Amino acid sequence: MNINLLQNKWLNNQLIGLALIYDCSGLIRFIDIDFIKNSKLTHSYQKEYFLTYEGDTTLNTLLKDNDDIWSEIQINNKVFVDDKHIVLCGEGEMGSDGFIVKMDINNNIKWFLYSTTSNPFINIKQKENNIYIQSTSNFYIVLNLINNDIFIHNGNILSNK
Repeated sequence: MNINLLQNKWLNNQLIGLALIYDCSGLIRFIDIDFIKNSKLTHSYQKEYFLTYEGDTTLNTLLKDNDDIWSEIQINNKVFVDDKHIVLCGEGEMGSDGFIVKMDINNNIKWFLYSTTSNPFINIKQKENNIYIQSTSNFYIVLNLINNDIFIHNGNILSNK
């Protein structure tokens, strides 16, 4: 039932507006995207971004324990990764919010990341089985299409640095 609620909210341009990663199994992993100063990374404003995991829960538990978790979203970009999946990115209600969604061609959410600290995500580039999603802070979330693993890439993928 709660997957239907999530899907209905998605169809109305809303996602769970908490820092987390959702998988269609119903597992939710809380995340934090933060940075340290690194003067060598001029591309990302001398900031080196990293992602940490802060625990997990299930979709059912999260929805049962929280009333007002929904955020209005705006899609900024999308890419058709194959004949079955699409990856979209965009921004939430607050200026620091960004999201990434992997869905099937029927608009069913398979996986998503919502961050309250990443800034909006604006560009998407596919390189083989990895999708590079660029934040306005000029770092990339890299999503592996095979296993949905993610990591942060701090360099400029256009210059291969």
